Amino acid sequence: MGAPDGSPAPSIDVWRPAQHPQTMVVTIAGRIDRGDAARFGARLFDELSADRASAVICDVNGLVRPDAVAVDAICRFRVAAGRFGAVLRLRYASAELLELLDLMGLCDVLTDPSESGLQA
Repeated sequence: MGAPDGSPAPSIDVWRPAQHPQTMVVTIAGRIDRGDAARFGARLFDELSADRASAVICDVNGLVRPDAVAVDAICRFRVAAGRFGAVLRLRYASAELLELLDLMGLCDVLTDPSESGLQA
């Protein structure tokens, strides 16, 4: 079932690639609302509590119409990763999301263009 505006229902998937067991991949999709941001942040915190990682890759390719709430969710991921000593990297960030992060003064905190895992 989708959101009231017709966009896909928000979802989060957390997994580890077999070839990089110290990396956790978080895939977020759909248009997220405030409740989702808090729930998704708590989910990542729980996942990291149970099984630590040195890096968290946040795949935002499926994010629909990124806004301040989406940035809030990504910031929650950054805080959760940092609490466990992991680095957060964005993957497949749209130009719209990168522009929003830049406008909010968070682009340098949440992105590292020198990393191969970041692709706009």
